[in-house]
This record gives sequence, C-alpha cells and structure tokens, in this order.
Amino acid sequence: MPFTTQKFSQKLSNLRQSFGNSFKDVSNATGIPIQSLQGFESGGKTPSGDDILILSDFFKCEFAWLIEDDELNPDENIISMLRSESRRLATTDRHSIAEFLHLCKSQALLEELLEIKPKTSGFRFTPRGNFYIGHGQECARSFREWHKLPTNAIIPDIFQWLRDAGFRLFRRALPNSKISGLFVRHPYAGYCILINFSEDIYRQRFSAAHEIGHALMDADIPFNVSDPLDDSSHKFREIRANSFASCFLMPNELLTKLGTSEQWRQPDKIEDVAHKLSVSVPALLSALKRSNLLDEQTRSSLRKLELRLPQKNEPELRGNLTNRQFERKQALLATGLHADYVSIAFEAHRRNLISLAKLADILLVDIRDVVELADIFGTRFLNG
Repeated sequence: MPFTTQKFSQKLSNLRQSFGNSFKDVSNATGIPIQSLQGFESGGKTPSGDDILILSDFFKCEFAWLIEDDELNPDENIISMLRSESRRLATTDRHSIAEFLHLCKSQALLEELLEIKPKTSGFRFTPRGNFYIGHGQECARSFREWHKLPTNAIIPDIFQWLRDAGFRLFRRALPNSKISGLFVRHPYAGYCILINFSEDIYRQRFSAAHEIGHALMDADIPFNVSDPLDDSSHKFREIRANSFASCFLMPNELLTKLGTSEQWRQPDKIEDVAHKLSVSVPALLSALKRSNLLDEQTRSSLRKLELRLPQKNEPELRGNLTNRQFERKQALLATGLHADYVSIAFEAHRRNLISLAKLADILLVDIRDVVELADIFGTRFLNG
C-alpha cells in the first residue's frame, strides 16, 4: 500500500490534537525537532522510518497504520474517545489511556504467541423495553447464572473474577481526570476495561462492575467513559450500569442472607457488611433500600452518620513483601500491571518468543527494571 506525506500529515495532526499535545510536548518527549514535526504535519517534510517508529511508540498507535495510507486504524475507538471526551480527560492522562490500550493489545498478542485460547464470557444480553433499572437487575441475575455464581456468593476479588470471565481489565492511575473508569471495544483485543486506580479501592470495585454493565448492555456504542457526577444525555445508560453493578455485587439473596431488616438498622452491622463485601456504605445502603430491607427514612439517617470502615484490603497487594517491595508493587499496579499479565509476558520471554526489549515494552518499564519486577510479582526471569 502507498505512503504519502499528505495522508501521514493528517494522521499525525489528528493524533497530536486528540492527545492534547503541543508541538513542544511531542518534541520534548520524542527528541524530534519542533520544526520537523511542523513540517510533517504541513506535508512539507517527509519523515524517516525512525521518525515514524518513534511517533508510533509515543502515541501507542500501530506502526503499519502510520506508514500505509489505506490501512484502517484499529485504535480508532480510543482516538474518538480522546477527542469527544476532551473536557473530562486531562491531557496528562490521555497517554495513560493509550498505554492501557497498549496493555490490552499486548495481552492479546501474548496469548496468540503462547497459543493460549482467549477467555471469553460467551454471555449475551439484549435489553427490552424502557425500564433501565430493570435491565440492570435482570442482566446481573442472568450474568451470575451464566457463570454458575450463586446469588448469595460474595466475590472477594472482582478484578480477577472479571478477568477470568473473559474481560481485559486493567487498573491505571488517572489522577487528573474526574472519571471512575471506561471501556472500549477493540477489533483485536476485544472488551477492554480501565478502572481509575487513583480512586478508593471500594469505588474501584463498583466501577469495575459498572463498566462491565456497559460492555454487556450497550452493544451499540464503541466506548464509554464513566463520571460519577455526569449529568449527560446518556444518564439512563449510567443508571442501568449502576443498577447492574449494585445487583451483581450485592444481590437481594446475599443481603437477605447477611442480615434481617432489624439488624440492618444498626450502624455497626452496616460497617461490618460493607467491609465484608468491599463496598462503600452509600452503595450498601442503596442496595438495602432496593431489596426492601431498609426504608428511605432509615437509609437517610444512616447516611448522615460518620461511619468508618476498617483498613481496606487491596486484593492485588497480598503476599510476603518488604516495605520497599510493597511500595514498588503498588506503583506498578498503578501503571496497569497485574499478576496474570506479568506472568504470561515473562513466559513468552522464557520461550524466546519475545526479546528482552519487547518484554520491557510490554511491561512499560526500562530494561534495567525487568529483574526487579519479576521478583516483586514472584515470577521467573531467564536473563540472556
């Protein structure tokens, strides 16, 4: 397929503006002079192969798409998201979102190299009618049934459970954007879910279930960005996804099993169960109201109390770690890494399917940090 500077200039300009970067930003990060970048975008200067490689790495886009005029961009949904959600997505966080998609695509590549059959839920749900809260309730019930998950069962680690169910779920810190999470459909990587690691861990759990609700019930949209304060025209979709998350994490049968209407009036009981289910107090109170285990007056009075939960558990930080390793692993988790992903990346390297440089790229670290990362995640590294 042909390459023309005119088509390349359009693609590069679109990328730079979608990411909210100035010419100076791109130049500082890539080492390509501002004058050259301006020439690329105007079509007056032809980039070298190295220039294109550097730019594709910076924007985490496909090299083949940049060098071939007629190549379709598999990442178009993410680029469209960055453009349409520019008000809510800080410029400093947009590259983090691109790196999240890089992780999703890398996981798909690793599975292909290792001949691992991709996990898939296989579950399908078609909302009918206009009762959006009911859509969420029915989808949550059906989703649990599909995966043979009892209605009175607690899900200790929602992140791992959803990964096992076939979703590409990564947690990444987005400290400058007021969003809880997002999902995007990718032609190669499938359903990709990003949860904002910067938020409270119990909020992250609810956000994970919320985004899965979008993925299962909003088949007509290529992506979704969830903002807890959003009051957009899509608010009914948000209500539906919230209904799914609440019913999936806290089914009526589970709440009935855990307490009686009289017991639910006690603040100590609310604190105990919220911690047991790893959900926020407001989320639990809303679920109890939904299940008719609390009336509105009691719920309102309990919400006014200063309820305090014990120290919250981070499910992906378990293990015998030194203080230094704990802090380092927490920082790595904030970049999107998790144990399953790290494990298959090192396995691909051990089998000589990817180079050390590719391994570092897949793990978003410098080559010098690979050994330490293997130690922290408890996996085996063969150097050389």
